[in-house]
Amino acid sequence: MRGRNFFSIAAASALLASPAWAASPGEPSSVLIGVAAGAAALAAAAGLWALAEQSASMHLRRLLRSSVARMKSAVGERDALLDVSRDALVVWGRDGTAPASYGGGEEQLDSCLKGPDAIEVSKALDDLGAHGVPFTLSARDASGRNLTLRGRAVGGQAAVWVEPAPETAKVDFRGILDALPVPVWLRDRTLSLVWANRAFLKIAGAADVEAAQRANAALEKSERDLAATARAQQQAVEAKRFAVLDGHRRTLAICEVPTPAGIVGAANDVTDIAAGEAKLQQHIDAHTDTLDKLATAVAIFDAQQKLHFYNRAFAKLWSLPEDWLDRHPSDGEVLDRLREARRLPEQRDYQGWKRERLGLYQTARDYPSEDLWHIPGGKTLRVVAQPHPFGGLTFLYEDVTEKLSLESSYNTLIKVQSATLDTLQEGVAVFGPDGKLKLHNAAFAKIWGLAGRDLAGEPHVRAIAAACAEKYGEVAVWERLIQNIVSGADIDRRLGEIERNDRTIVSIGLSPLPDGATLVTFADVTDRFRIEAVLRERAEALEAADRLKSDFIKHVSYELRTPLNSIAGFAELLASEEPGPLNPRQRDYVRDIVAASGTLTSLVSDILDLALIESGALRLELEQVDLPAMLNEVAVHARDWGAKVGLNLEVECAVRTGTFLADERRLRQIVFNLLSNAFKFTPKGGVIVLGGHIDGEDVQIFVRDNGPGISPDVRPNVFERFAAKSTAGQRGGAGLGLALVNRFVELHDGWVEIESGNGGKTAGTLVRCHFPRRIDDNQPPSAERRREMA
Repeated sequence: MRGRNFFSIAAASALLASPAWAASPGEPSSVLIGVAAGAAALAAAAGLWALAEQSASMHLRRLLRSSVARMKSAVGERDALLDVSRDALVVWGRDGTAPASYGGGEEQLDSCLKGPDAIEVSKALDDLGAHGVPFTLSARDASGRNLTLRGRAVGGQAAVWVEPAPETAKVDFRGILDALPVPVWLRDRTLSLVWANRAFLKIAGAADVEAAQRANAALEKSERDLAATARAQQQAVEAKRFAVLDGHRRTLAICEVPTPAGIVGAANDVTDIAAGEAKLQQHIDAHTDTLDKLATAVAIFDAQQKLHFYNRAFAKLWSLPEDWLDRHPSDGEVLDRLREARRLPEQRDYQGWKRERLGLYQTARDYPSEDLWHIPGGKTLRVVAQPHPFGGLTFLYEDVTEKLSLESSYNTLIKVQSATLDTLQEGVAVFGPDGKLKLHNAAFAKIWGLAGRDLAGEPHVRAIAAACAEKYGEVAVWERLIQNIVSGADIDRRLGEIERNDRTIVSIGLSPLPDGATLVTFADVTDRFRIEAVLRERAEALEAADRLKSDFIKHVSYELRTPLNSIAGFAELLASEEPGPLNPRQRDYVRDIVAASGTLTSLVSDILDLALIESGALRLELEQVDLPAMLNEVAVHARDWGAKVGLNLEVECAVRTGTFLADERRLRQIVFNLLSNAFKFTPKGGVIVLGGHIDGEDVQIFVRDNGPGISPDVRPNVFERFAAKSTAGQRGGAGLGLALVNRFVELHDGWVEIESGNGGKTAGTLVRCHFPRRIDDNQPPSAERRREMA
């Protein structure tokens, strides 16, 4: 309309402006007439356009009024429908606009926000309004009434439905199914998942029913096939399937039931039941396998006397074909076949014996039956028939031929043992755990003078003790013997010797036997005891003589010291030439006298020390000894001594070797004696090594030389007193020197070892002394410990 009006006005304007309408210069009236005509045309066009616009505007207003009326009618109908709905509803825009309430929903929601569950409801409403998070929860309003709130995001708005809780409304079966721990689900006719309870959703790993529907979830991949089978057969289908739940392989019993609403499925976890069934089957198989491996033949006949089970030993024993046994023959048929093969005991009346045998199915129900079958060929079988829990009988066939043979051999062996015991000179008696006499020999009765009536009928040990007391008086050892036999406690294997009133000495010994019995031996040791007494007296006399000899040596040593000291003193005085000058010969004589007196003094001191040691009068004074310091101090004095005889002395001992507990005075004496022995037998120009070290708890001091070794015939007696001998070019022991060394080391609880060549100019000898360390480096011994060590 507007386009057409605008086009008319433009056409009129163009017409007026055209040359055809232009007035000539001499004609002004023509121009005016033209202008007036154009203006009239323009006015007419504008009027027509205004009328057209007014008509269109009125038509649009009528359309808008009609649309608003229809919308108001629809909104009214919607509000009326929501108001009459069962559930109350509250809807508000997520942009914060005021909510719309239907069915009193706003009032009920406000009441819930004032109830005890207000915090949970408020949080759910905030999450729904801010992020569109759906929720379904139960809440109590201000009056305590239970309500169910369901919130959902609808477009750009949020809606909350408020409905009474199941306990105040109709029964909510879906809620009940949700509470079950058993997975339950519903599929429609197309096998698509329609609904599932929480247990199903948890196992399937779905967040909610909608997610499970989208994935068409299933507990097990073949579950939909079972549902299809139930739909096709129109009946319930049950099957066991395996599925992995929570990382574990589980056994599920799945049931699919067709209903008008679809196929309802449920699954029960029967893993424990399946495991129990498998274990039961394993027990049955193991039981069968065990019976099959037994050497005893086993056959089980059911209540109808049919062969139900047999093991390999049964088929092997009777040489029956397994294909025939697998046909489950009756017990009577088995007996007949065995009789035909002459494998049953010979019977005069076989039919009567067979009837009696088959009668066991009635008589052996309460107690088992046992019999011995002596079958042809010399074999003996022990046959046991016992009732089976499921009816029928179980027959056990045991070959006891070897057992009877062993019993016969055992009886023969017992007789041989009894005859052997009777030949012994020692009395032997075996008492059982009850204290009764089980076995004895003739020597036992002879030693104690017991008659046959005293030993008849397995008498008790107390009765035998009483019989012996009548003949030889009360013997205290019998009471100890009775306690050992009857109490069953730890047995005193050696009760010692007793002397009876007839001057006979009897030695008694005990020994436990594997069966709990006690073996008691009695030996007449009178002669041996008397010989031992004689030998003991002789030994005591020898010890007394040895002590007398030691006392004599000790006394002589003390008596020799006084004149020796005088001789040594006057000899040294003469050697000093203070009384007067000596000629060269006198000077040599005096020097020999001084040397001889020194040697004799040392010998007397060694003899005195040995006498003290052997008499037990010598006591060690234990103290903490620094091994390297002691050896170096000894070496300082010994080097001058060695230099005089042309020998070199070396020391091998680390500076920080450590300390140990010993008598330092005796240690120095040991070292000087070892060095003296080495200096004596090492040729001029030789090397003597004095050393020591500590290895754990073992302290070692040694002296090594490169002189001639000790000959093999002298070496065993090198530590004996006065046993030292030497030959040309070889060395023997060191007389009292090594003997004293050995005694001093033994007093320290140590020992001495010698390593030497078999003789020769450079065989060399090593004497090593071992001492217990007794203490740590940083722990000096106490006075009490020293006394204990001494």
